[in-house]
Amino acid sequence: MAQPFKEFRPIGFRGKVQVTATSGPFDKQRFNAGITFLKLNKVRPAYDAAVFTRTGYLAGDAARRAANLLKAFGDPEVEAVWAARGGYGALQMLPFLHERKEDLKKASKPLIGFSDVTVLHSFLVEHCDLLTIHGPNITTLSEIDHRSQSHLIRLLQGRDDAFIIGDRHITVLQPGTARGVVKGGNLASLVSLLGTPWEPNFDNCILLLEETGEVAYRIDRLVTQLRLAGKFAKIRGLIIGECSYREHHPPVTRHIDPRLIVERSGIGKEIPVMANFPVGHGERNMALLIGAAATMDTGAKRLSYRVV
Repeated sequence: MAQPFKEFRPIGFRGKVQVTATSGPFDKQRFNAGITFLKLNKVRPAYDAAVFTRTGYLAGDAARRAANLLKAFGDPEVEAVWAARGGYGALQMLPFLHERKEDLKKASKPLIGFSDVTVLHSFLVEHCDLLTIHGPNITTLSEIDHRSQSHLIRLLQGRDDAFIIGDRHITVLQPGTARGVVKGGNLASLVSLLGTPWEPNFDNCILLLEETGEVAYRIDRLVTQLRLAGKFAKIRGLIIGECSYREHHPPVTRHIDPRLIVERSGIGKEIPVMANFPVGHGERNMALLIGAAATMDTGAKRLSYRVV
């Protein structure tokens, strides 16, 4: 088996992963279902009582959550760190993590998660030179479709086919190929970093965006803010995952037209764009690497990472 990345180390048979609560509190039944899924797939999850801490709408105060994350990264037996849930709260951790960024740089293990965990992905990639995995949180592992589950396990094992992500349902909005480091994740979480010391740099990257619960005008506002901040000016490619929200009268899931995002981003016609990519808050949530070089090919409808 070829090793796709010098920076990426597959998780060994029954390898230990440490589960931490980085953001909001979570439903224990969904948490337990995710833990069971990992055990059934020969991954050894570990967690302590701190993961169940609850302070209002947060899983404990920021200092406690940051300390638990740092402890997990510093444990030599831990092969990966996995977020229990997204929600909100990761942004509060950054001042504490920044103080220990030199320690984090020494850690050769990925953080796994999505949604609000995007904030941590961005920090670890931009400021700690780490590679991370944008993938399901523990509480969503049992809710994604079988293909996403299977792909995730293959990725953790370092299987070559897991470093090619594609889907026949992908929509090509602007054709072409692009090569660059993959960055991004949850749209609102990325916007929350603007104006902070940890504002991301998207120059020469392939930018991934996904969102949930935001109606069209709010997506418009978020994307416009990124554009006015200059974040689309030098991207090489754009990948749009699921962007959906729920209407309650009647209760139905609506999807944002991805052409709105392309239009408001202000990118040129020469920038390749794929939409309906199988990443996001729905059943399709394929895991991919953040901080690693890849090639997007709209003709093949896929994102593929370099083999070294």
